Amino acid sequence: MMTVLCLPADMGTAFAKHFLEQLRKQATDIVLDGGAVKRLGGRCFEILLAAQKTAHERQTCFSIQNPSVEFKKALELLGGTFLLGTENNQ
Repeated sequence: MMTVLCLPADMGTAFAKHFLEQLRKQATDIVLDGGAVKRLGGRCFEILLAAQKTAHERQTCFSIQNPSVEFKKALELLGGTFLLGTENNQ
């Protein structure tokens, strides 16, 4: 059974530690729902990058489903739109 982590509206520094702890609990695929995200901070962006890299190294899935418009814009600004196209370990 796949667990989908629903991301909050504010992915700022205050959420980063909790986000990292949640991701560390994921033993298999990392599937995130970004529909509620209104703001993406640098720390959480770094965690997303590390999660994608870890998934690639483990040969597991990393995907972001249902990204909000704001989430897409923030990823574009930070140079991370490639995270939206990563459906597997390729």
